[in-house]
Amino acid sequence: MRFSIDFRIIISLAAILNICYGKLPSSIPTCKKTEPKINECITNAVYAVRPKLITGDLGEGFLTPPLEPLELDNISMGRGAGFQAVFSDLLVNGGSNFQIEKLQSNITSLNFALQILLPNIDFVGKYSLRIKILLIDVNGKGDMKGSFSNARGIVKLRGSTYEKDGATYVRFDKLTIKISIKDMKLQLDNLFNGDKVLGEVGNQVINNNQDLYLSEIIPGLEKSLAKKFLDIANDITKHATYDEMFPPN
Repeated sequence: MRFSIDFRIIISLAAILNICYGKLPSSIPTCKKTEPKINECITNAVYAVRPKLITGDLGEGFLTPPLEPLELDNISMGRGAGFQAVFSDLLVNGGSNFQIEKLQSNITSLNFALQILLPNIDFVGKYSLRIKILLIDVNGKGDMKGSFSNARGIVKLRGSTYEKDGATYVRFDKLTIKISIKDMKLQLDNLFNGDKVLGEVGNQVINNNQDLYLSEIIPGLEKSLAKKFLDIANDITKHATYDEMFPPN
């Protein structure tokens, strides 16, 4: 199954790329344009700043949206009248524990690709659904919680330069996320209007037939994450010139 990654790493990467901008805290490590092991340098710098991203306080007055918890947009899925669901008010925890398994960067073309492992993710939210799985019509509305472990994601970030006030600036034009997940556990409260026995059966059916709904959920999740972290990356980089972001020496 595909599953796109949480893109909390994008906040880290964007902060590192802006390291020489004067308003950034001096505690963030620097990776220079001439660094021979640029991928290793960026990876180490991301890990150094990662603890600060939990609250979003990078120090010296520089703030980013907190990673814990991460708020996501509503996710809807629909496949006819018998397969409808909406997940809302989603709060995700665990993204700050990401591990970078591979990083490829080209600071000349402003292209970056990351392979990331998310060891453990927990989430809560609201749900409303009516899904026919096998011969069972599973329906309900209420609170939900879930988790998954060892998910992997591929993030690709593409940027470009533009001129403003006689200086060259950077903006990120596109961010894509693809996620793979082997197993996800869901617990939906108030299935079948709160019937305890039928609710347990419904949850078991849903968890035993994940392929039927993950294929619907994942595209919406990837789109929501990509938009959120592209906006964050551009918000962080909009005040720094290219030379400030990538000092030649």
